[in-house]
Amino acid sequence: MSEIAFSKRSLEQILPRKARFRIKDEGHRESVTGLVLEVMPSGSKYYRYRRCQNGKDLHVTIGQFPQLSVENARKKAKQLALQVMDGVDPNEVKRHQLAEAERPKVLSLSMQQLFDIYVAEFELKIKSGERREKSLKDSKSNWNTHLKHRVGRLQANDIDRAYAHNLLKLILIERTPSVHNKCLTILKSMFAESEANPFAKVKKVASIKRERILNQDEMQALMASLEQEPAIYQDVVMMLLLTGQRKSCVFSMEWQEVDHANAVWLIPTTKMKAKRPHAVPLVDKAMEILKRRSEQAEAGQTFVFPSQQTQSGHVVDKSGASGFWNRISNRAGLYSSDRSKNVTIHDLRRTIASWNVMRGGSLQAASKLLGHSDISITASTYAHLQLEQVRAELDSVTGAIVDGQKQAQADVVPAQGLDSLT
Repeated sequence: MSEIAFSKRSLEQILPRKARFRIKDEGHRESVTGLVLEVMPSGSKYYRYRRCQNGKDLHVTIGQFPQLSVENARKKAKQLALQVMDGVDPNEVKRHQLAEAERPKVLSLSMQQLFDIYVAEFELKIKSGERREKSLKDSKSNWNTHLKHRVGRLQANDIDRAYAHNLLKLILIERTPSVHNKCLTILKSMFAESEANPFAKVKKVASIKRERILNQDEMQALMASLEQEPAIYQDVVMMLLLTGQRKSCVFSMEWQEVDHANAVWLIPTTKMKAKRPHAVPLVDKAMEILKRRSEQAEAGQTFVFPSQQTQSGHVVDKSGASGFWNRISNRAGLYSSDRSKNVTIHDLRRTIASWNVMRGGSLQAASKLLGHSDISITASTYAHLQLEQVRAELDSVTGAIVDGQKQAQADVVPAQGLDSLT
């Protein structure tokens, strides 16, 4: 690295090159060790402070020449040198100052504006493949249903820790642990850019895992009810049962995702909760449905289960009495005001996996079918259902105990009285 004594005239005379280069401030009694001028190919010139701190190269941008004079650049370089001597990272100081400057801007927004920013950032993450559209849809639903009417009109700086705790307590009392946790996740994310996040100390609450599955009689009732539905709803429910996949994936199933030759459905990363593509083997009955639907499909049709009545262009399940699942489950006698007894669409997925495990299927196979990112997720839900394996092992153990007792009894020599001793 070349050296010159910095002055307005000497720096003006430096010409750009094809690649950027740096020049040290040396040779003047006012020169500051670590002060350099970086010259860009465009001709722009920047003052930088460069030193080694804790074994790492430290680079701090001071300002641009000629907007910042040489004298002021040296003053700032001296201040940075003092910070480094005290063990302070000037870049961390700068980041903190910027964050503090941004904090009033964040807190001056309304909660609705903060949520709109949250949505805009979420949409960017969807485009990059980090998040799923389904997750954003759920967040919007939770905001509109549980949060907007409570906090939408408030200013962000009206929300303190006490208010945050009380708000979430109220949601927990009126709703469920699951709703509480989802709302908390949204609110924490909305304040992520603020160092004073009022929701930072609020903890998620433990929720009871849903374990509702259909028994054989309920499955027969479901099938009987299903026969009274239009063909598209019969097909979509059967595909849910035959694949064990999430309803969001089945409803939005596309023809381009289906490999007819190999009988495989490849669900793309953008639709998967585990953020990786998922291959689903298609059984003969599922292929029959797909073959029939493909023959009936219009040219250029995207979705396997299309709908002209929805914004998405595919079948959805409306909440309330007008939804097709509400009709089917009511007709089958599977609806209950008790949430733990009521049968949801997601319970079909749990039923398929549970029946597989209860009939001796492995957790590994169930995990692959469900597309879980970790088998521990599958085990935490389905391991207790491996009754047939437990029964077989218990039969083996108890059989050994009983057989051993019988053998011990057979080996006992009958007593022959005192005469045998003489």
